[in-house]
Amino acid sequence: MEASLLLFINILFLATVNAIVLIAISYRMGTKTYLLGWSLLCYSLFFLVYFLWFHAGWILRFPHFIRTVNPLMFLTAPFFYFYIRNSLFDRTGLNIKDTLHFLPAVLHVLDLLPFYLLSYERKLELAKMFVDDPKTLNLYANGIIPTYVVDSFRIVLMSAYLGYSLWLMYRYNPNWINPFQKEALKNPLSVVAFLFVLITFGYFSYHTFWMIETLAGFQMPALLSFFTWVTLAAIALLSIYLHLNPEKLYDLQQEKISEIEVNPTTHSGSGMEDRGQVQFEQLGTIKRIADLLTQKQVFLRQDLKVGEFAEMAGVNSRDLSILLQKVYQKGFRELVNHYRIEYAIDKLKEGYLDNRTLDALSRDSGFNSRVTFFNAFKKEMGVSPSEYWSHFQSGENNS
Repeated sequence: MEASLLLFINILFLATVNAIVLIAISYRMGTKTYLLGWSLLCYSLFFLVYFLWFHAGWILRFPHFIRTVNPLMFLTAPFFYFYIRNSLFDRTGLNIKDTLHFLPAVLHVLDLLPFYLLSYERKLELAKMFVDDPKTLNLYANGIIPTYVVDSFRIVLMSAYLGYSLWLMYRYNPNWINPFQKEALKNPLSVVAFLFVLITFGYFSYHTFWMIETLAGFQMPALLSFFTWVTLAAIALLSIYLHLNPEKLYDLQQEKISEIEVNPTTHSGSGMEDRGQVQFEQLGTIKRIADLLTQKQVFLRQDLKVGEFAEMAGVNSRDLSILLQKVYQKGFRELVNHYRIEYAIDKLKEGYLDNRTLDALSRDSGFNSRVTFFNAFKKEMGVSPSEYWSHFQSGENNS
């Protein structure tokens, strides 16, 4: 095995393992970085399989696995976008509409079905051809749609996701997408976005020159090798960064404001207790936030978004996240759910379930689904709504 091939495989193997570890830790800690882990896993696993199967010859043993990981590349960009979006707007998980982003991957699987159904003998014959010349893979391992069309669409889609993610970051803080700003270099979202730009650029350039070489007959091995190195180097750097900076990625919103020393109680029936000195503008914002939550009860709106809440509070989304963490020690979604659960508990104690259902209670409390309500309630109270109601009826202390 060539030294360069061995290096490629080692880089991608370590990136794959690192991505799996990131996903596992993120799930355990309840953070948003599992989405970034899935994006890195799809990238690294796709390229690792490519080099192992077609450059190292493993596909000769398992010819039926040709093209089985190809749909993964349609998932890299959506998972990256979900990570940026959820980090910026303090969202948790994915909703039903987000599943539409996986549609291209599903369609690609359907597109490849005729190829998947080829006989073992035919796939073995193709595998021998691909090992002798991996570039023929994209010429003969087609589904219904030619491979160069699928790959071109995939690159356009990846670029669109990346561009929109950068635009969201620009709206949130213009300095975050300027690599010459110290603020960008210190921000994990900026570093991760830059490395994804590099991965996409390397992959796009490789594909472009591969098409020129294949369709026009020009031989450009040096350029193809260079952009292969660019792509793999970016994946390696991303993997190393994630490994060395987990605390930044797990706790993006834990920014400190030295000027504010406030520790209010967060019960919806209690007022705001201000301790220490705060700037006048900040005090006004904090009290507007408290009023929105305790008096106007905007958390009862099922479609409440962090941007809308920030606008009502008279502050931008970034400053809102900072204030919520400092004052309430919670992110936006967690705080809203806290008030919704307290509202639901008050309704339970008033006998709401005597003639209404838990589904109705979840909607009236601001949740858009029964599952979200149950999960948030159990996370907040340690028991499900029905268990809480049973304890309450039996006179047990649920506090």
